[in-house]
Amino acid sequence: MRITNNYMTRNYLNNLNNSLSLYNESANKLTTGRKISKMSDDVSAGTRALSVRTQSYKNEQIQDNVKKAGESLDVAEGNLTSIKDILQSVNEQTMTALNGTNISASNIFSINFTALKNQVIEFANCRYNNSYVLGGTNNTSAPFTVENGDLMYNGVRVNDIEKTEGKFYSDGTEVPFSESTYIDIGIGMSVKNGVVDPRSAFNMSVSGLDCLGYGTSEITYEDIDGNEHTMTVPNNAYDILDEMSKCLDEKDYDKLGALNDHLKETLNGLIDEIADIGVRTNYLDVHYERLEEEEYVLTEIQNNLEYIKDTDELINNKNLEYSWLLTLQYGGKILPQSLMDYVQ
Repeated sequence: MRITNNYMTRNYLNNLNNSLSLYNESANKLTTGRKISKMSDDVSAGTRALSVRTQSYKNEQIQDNVKKAGESLDVAEGNLTSIKDILQSVNEQTMTALNGTNISASNIFSINFTALKNQVIEFANCRYNNSYVLGGTNNTSAPFTVENGDLMYNGVRVNDIEKTEGKFYSDGTEVPFSESTYIDIGIGMSVKNGVVDPRSAFNMSVSGLDCLGYGTSEITYEDIDGNEHTMTVPNNAYDILDEMSKCLDEKDYDKLGALNDHLKETLNGLIDEIADIGVRTNYLDVHYERLEEEEYVLTEIQNNLEYIKDTDELINNKNLEYSWLLTLQYGGKILPQSLMDYVQ
C-alpha cells in the first residue's frame, strides 16, 4: 500500500479536528459547569435528568404545601390558646365572684365578661393567607358573627347546629362552608367524583364549631333553697359567657355556678382541639424533614447527571490540551513533502 502525503495530511487533519473538538467541549463544560448542554449529548442521562427535575419540582411544591399548612395550624393554635386563656380566666373570676366576700363586685365581673366574650369572637375570626382559619372553606367573610344576641356561624345560628357522621347540620341542611380542606403532602392524593379521599391527603382544617362549641344541652342544678332546676343552655363559649354575664347582673349565683361548670366542658373540648392541632403540627414537622432529605438526594442525583466535577474536568481538560499541542507539533515536524508522492 502506498502512503502518500495527501493520505497522511488527511488523517492528520481528522485527528487535529477531533482533538480540537474534544478540547473545546471540555472548555465549554468548565465554563458552564454542565456535563450536557442538549439532549443529544447524552440521551440516557438527559432523560433521567428530566425525570429527576420533575420529581424535584413536585417535592418543592409539596414542601410549600406542608409549610403553609403548618403555618395555618400555628395561627389557629395561637388564637385558640388565647381563647383558652380567656375561658380559664372567666372560670377563675367566676369562682371569685361566687365567694361571699366578693359578691359586691359582681357588676365589675359582668362588664369584664362582656368584654371577654367579644375578644373570643375576634380570636375566632383569625386569618392567615387571606383565609379565615376557623371558617371552614369560607374565604370571603368572617365566619363568626353576632345577630340579635345569638352567635352565628357562616349565617347559621350556632345553637341550632348539630353534628352527624362528622358533618354539621341545621334543620337537616348541611351548614355552609363547614367542609374540611385537604392538601396534597405527597402521600398519593386521590380524588373520586370530585371528593378527596381523606386517607390520601392532609386535613388542614380547624373547625371553629368544634373549638367554640355548638348546639345546646340540658343542665340541672340546685338553688340555695334546695330546689332543683333544669334548663337548656348553649354549648358555645360566646353564648355561655353572655348567660353568665346576665346571671351576674341578676345576682343569680346558683345558675352562675352551674353555667361555670358547663363552661368547663366547652373548655375541655377546646383543649382537646388544641392538642389535636399539636399532633398534626408535629406530623407535618416530621414530614417536612423527610421532604428536605428527599430534596437533598434528588439534588445530588441531578448534580451527578447534569454537572461536572471541577477537579476531574480540569485534569481532563489539561490532558486534552496536551494532546492538542502534541498534534500541532506532529503537523509541523512529521508532514514534510514526501518522495512517495512522486513514485509511480
